[in-house]
Amino acid sequence: MTSIKYGSLKIDALTASSGLFIGTNIHKGRKSQSSINEGFGTVKGKQNKVRGNTSMMKKKT
Repeated sequence: MTSIKYGSLKIDALTASSGLFIGTNIHKGRKSQSSINEGFGTVKGKQNKVRGNTSMMKKKT
């Protein structure tokens, strides 16, 4: 486990996609991307039921 303390800054963990950079830094060859796709929408009306729902998300390129 990584534990770094610098003044009042405390870092308990650095994962594979994390980095701690201090001073003048030039970052080459680093890339980060994140995506969260979730949601169902709205079901309105009386006594509506949703069964066997299947969803598909097409990634925009």
